[in-house]
Amino acid sequence: MAGKIDPVYLLWGEEKYLVRRYTDRLIRQVLGKNFYEFNFNELDGRSPVEEIVTASMLLPVAAERRCVVVKDYPVDSLSESDLKSLTVCCEEADPSAVLIFTMPTQEGTASKAGKLKKLADVIEKHGSVVEFSRMKPQDLNRQLVAWASAEGCQLSSANAGLLITLCGDDLTLLHNEVNKLCAYAGHETITGEMIRSMSPKNTEVKVYALSDCIAANDYSGAFQHLHDLFEQNEKPEVILSVLSSVFIDWYRAKVASESGKTMEEAAEDFHYGRRSFVLKNARSRAAAYSVGTLREILDVILETDIRLKSKPTDRRLLLETLLGKLMITAKSR
Repeated sequence: MAGKIDPVYLLWGEEKYLVRRYTDRLIRQVLGKNFYEFNFNELDGRSPVEEIVTASMLLPVAAERRCVVVKDYPVDSLSESDLKSLTVCCEEADPSAVLIFTMPTQEGTASKAGKLKKLADVIEKHGSVVEFSRMKPQDLNRQLVAWASAEGCQLSSANAGLLITLCGDDLTLLHNEVNKLCAYAGHETITGEMIRSMSPKNTEVKVYALSDCIAANDYSGAFQHLHDLFEQNEKPEVILSVLSSVFIDWYRAKVASESGKTMEEAAEDFHYGRRSFVLKNARSRAAAYSVGTLREILDVILETDIRLKSKPTDRRLLLETLLGKLMITAKSR
């Protein structure tokens, strides 16, 4: 985004850390480090379209440009007339009043149809659309190493991978974790032991570990992971949702494999996008099970989900009972 400044922008994508970072960077590029507050407007989803249009028509005061930032605007919820007004506003955007639509929390990608896509097409024609996709694993790994280096610490590629494995691939969380580890390490090497003892393991990672214990008939390990999740105050609904998604992945991988489809084809059919690796991992875990057994497992999970949502019950006991049933069902293969 360096160089020429366009009159209108849309910044969106899966990687919200980068959306926020480059929105701030673009604002500084448009206005400079020191600017008059009346040359800057920040609007959000509660602002009517008329307010956006009016703000974009104002002229800068004692400066070359002014800037209007619109965060997480619910474009898909607009009426046709409001969408038309917003479209015309973008088409007629003045270079002296730069209009920036940014999605730091709201989902939205260029591949989706709808009103947001229509607006994106207009902005692409008259300005710039920048989509921030999830980083590839190797790029994410390098980013963590670079962050640590900037803080005067050493982080090996292997330990960067360990941190990603434990915490997931959310850049905001990972940035915070690297900063915390650097503060602890004090300009020294960040070790695997530091990472294991100080970094939180995300729910998905723990549930995947729990499912591996089910596959290995490791009763004590499975219940230990479940109790760790309880100690972490994870909501039973969240645990069950992630566990359900794990076995759905296994089932899809198994059925696809038996149908002669590649995991890449299955990932496309089920819209996994950049997460196609999930099905590849699931295929090896599901190989030892029959389709019938996987269906039984999903039926048990569905039954628990209905009970969890339909009437008051001891939720911890319900999940412990579920885990016992899953262990018995999985053992039958």
